[in-house]
Amino acid sequence: MRNFVSILILLVVFCLYACKENSKTLTEDARKTNLKILKKISEEQRKNDDLQGKLKFWYKQLKDPRFAKDSVLESKIHYNIAGVFYNLNEIDSIKSHMHIAWELMEKQPAFDEEKILLYSGLGNIASLEQKIHQENYYFNRAAQMLLADSSLDILPKSKTTIFFAAAQSSAKLKQFQAAFKYNRSAMALFPQLKDDIDVKFRGYSQMAVCFFSSNGNLDSLNSYIQKMESMNKLSPSPYKTRFIADRKAVYFDRREQLDSTLHYNKIRVAMDLADIKENGDFANSIHTGNMFLSFSDIAAFYINTKKLDSGLYYLSQCEEFAKKYPNKIDDEAVMLYRQNTINYLFATKQYQRAEKQQEILLSDFRRFYETENARSIAEMSTLINLQAKDKSINNLNATVALSQEILQSNRLWLLVSVLGTILAIVLAILIYYIQKQRRIQNENEKSQLAQRLLRTQMEPHFIFNTLSALQSFVRFDEKEKTLKYLNQFGRLLRSSLVLSRESLVPLNEEVEALENYLSLQQMRFDNAFDYEINLHDEQDLETIYIPPMLIQPFVENALLHGINPNGKNGHIYIDFNFNDKFLVVSVNDNGKGISVHQDTAKHKSLSTTISKERLAIMAKETGLPAGINIKSQPNKGTEVLLTIPIQYCVNVGKKANA
Repeated sequence: MRNFVSILILLVVFCLYACKENSKTLTEDARKTNLKILKKISEEQRKNDDLQGKLKFWYKQLKDPRFAKDSVLESKIHYNIAGVFYNLNEIDSIKSHMHIAWELMEKQPAFDEEKILLYSGLGNIASLEQKIHQENYYFNRAAQMLLADSSLDILPKSKTTIFFAAAQSSAKLKQFQAAFKYNRSAMALFPQLKDDIDVKFRGYSQMAVCFFSSNGNLDSLNSYIQKMESMNKLSPSPYKTRFIADRKAVYFDRREQLDSTLHYNKIRVAMDLADIKENGDFANSIHTGNMFLSFSDIAAFYINTKKLDSGLYYLSQCEEFAKKYPNKIDDEAVMLYRQNTINYLFATKQYQRAEKQQEILLSDFRRFYETENARSIAEMSTLINLQAKDKSINNLNATVALSQEILQSNRLWLLVSVLGTILAIVLAILIYYIQKQRRIQNENEKSQLAQRLLRTQMEPHFIFNTLSALQSFVRFDEKEKTLKYLNQFGRLLRSSLVLSRESLVPLNEEVEALENYLSLQQMRFDNAFDYEINLHDEQDLETIYIPPMLIQPFVENALLHGINPNGKNGHIYIDFNFNDKFLVVSVNDNGKGISVHQDTAKHKSLSTTISKERLAIMAKETGLPAGINIKSQPNKGTEVLLTIPIQYCVNVGKKANA
């Protein structure tokens, strides 16, 4: 009701000042003329390499009477000023002028070309501030507007830059389907770019990143590496060679071709060192943290291939880099380095130091997820406000347009009364509908955030239990078991890091994680049990998606409460059944069962409770039943049935391949 009254007051104000000309609006003909003038001088200024001179020129244009009376023209001038500050790397000034440009332009109807460029500029600002969700929002808005209207008057090179930025930000958030789409949209414009080798190289490089980051087809990855090499032959440069070496190191590592992996890792290290020697503290390899990653990756290679002296040397290089440039390394890189250090200490039988490093790693892991979770919630809150603001602006634009029509009418007051009545009815219905949609949207967003929060609670719980088992091996000096157990746990931890931001994972990856977990527990309990996982061959498990770590807690309970660690006849059976609407997972053990006299409150598992809460959220989102049913018989075992709605599991599109 308050919004409705505000709109009516706005309408009355427009009526009272109907005869007055808006001081910030020129006539259409004058605006078109001045836009042509502004476009011409903008093209001339692109050739000017004097940044301070360009800055003075554009500040002078703000006072030019031809441009000072129109919001659209002023917006374009502030956009150009922000561009100069971008080249000067003065982020506060960039933000100030970009936000002024957006405030002047956002309420204007049409001008989609200018709005696309502004969205892209706002995305660049968010990228500089490392606000990944906001960055992704702005670049995606710009890219979606380009895809919606191919006739927009924007240079092909600018279009490819926007598509590449949207693809890169999507890949950072593991949204690989969107990343592939935007990269391919950019490459479709290559015929219009003639011989722009650098742009084409970037496209092939980003496609290669998408394939190895999403565990895609290796032949496709190799194909894009070859295209990168062909571009480098046409226009050689050190940065191209560096990117090619990076991609090849990953490719040959996936192929398990150790000599080639080492060769290209050495090239990466050599080029990063050469960059530092030439440019000092301003080297790109320092600014991006690539030097630290190169040291860490080659250290991991040497440790895994038992060349421990070389591994220690590159670990020490990592430490020196971290001491000198602590702000250039992100948390994930630090945790991977620390895992390499643990592997080295165990390989050299320094078990006490290894145990201390494990405790530090666990602490870093928890802190990283708490920080990431808080940052995601804050950014998601900002995005909700941005979306609400966009809707508010659209409504305001419609209201302003309607008011202008009323002001131009010869029968002003009659039209105001008639249209005011109609508008009141329409707005009342519209406001009710918008508020209803917003409530639904907010509930869905809260549910998604709750899912993420619950998942981050489960993962540290699982890691804590696993590390506890590892500590017991170390205390009893079981060296062979310790090394084997640590190696397998390292692979499982690395997989957890890769999938940590995913809300849904393919069922085949969840099954693989279960197999890794059960194998670890077999070692822990000295083969006191065996296990069987039953899948149906007719199902394509890569197209079935479920929330990660949903089944594992019940397997863990079956081991803890259903298997005798001193016996040798334990059995765990996991079965997956599919029908039209549900995925039903049963977890069976042949233990003693749950006694009716047992105080169940004492045996209530934290992870099981969290899983029940996650299933409750799924049921609320889908409107279909989802839950857990437990059956137990004394001395015969326990069966746990998990029911998951199929529409929550079936992926709408398979992972992108070649």
